[in-house]
Amino acid sequence: MDDDTKTMLRLKNGERSAFDELYGRFSRKIYNYVLRLAGSAEVSEDITQEVFVKMYTAARTYEPEAKFSTWLFTIATNLAINEYHRGRRLEPLEPDAAHDDALLPDDRTILSDREQRIMNCMRNLPAGQRTAILLRAYEDMDYSDIARVLHTSEKAVKSLLSRAREKLMKVDI
Repeated sequence: MDDDTKTMLRLKNGERSAFDELYGRFSRKIYNYVLRLAGSAEVSEDITQEVFVKMYTAARTYEPEAKFSTWLFTIATNLAINEYHRGRRLEPLEPDAAHDDALLPDDRTILSDREQRIMNCMRNLPAGQRTAILLRAYEDMDYSDIARVLHTSEKAVKSLLSRAREKLMKVDI
């Protein structure tokens, strides 16, 4: 059992400081993941807050069936997809937004010119391909964890990644 799962189990047992530990470890990662997925700082902030509210409220029923990080990224992915289906427009950030003081410091790195072009190309990928690429490339998840997040098989994840890479290779970045 990894340390994050142990910390979540402490939260499940009522230890409030465990929430602060998990928030400290994952808030920036979740925010940056959603920013890459959704392209909107405002949406990323909202979803990040909602992820941790859901984590806190789900703590009493939490059962460690996968790595904690996989469970948390599943929540973030589902919330981002729900936001998209609600019709909230998800737009790529403008390159100038990287200088906005309201953004987390890592956003400046995220939105380098080259990465901004990559993100714009990725926005044209189907959601499953885009999500699989982000989880693999930026969160270093293995195929089985990505499969859990996307509620699919490892074989399907390999196919999603292969098709996404193929499409991205055709684009001049």
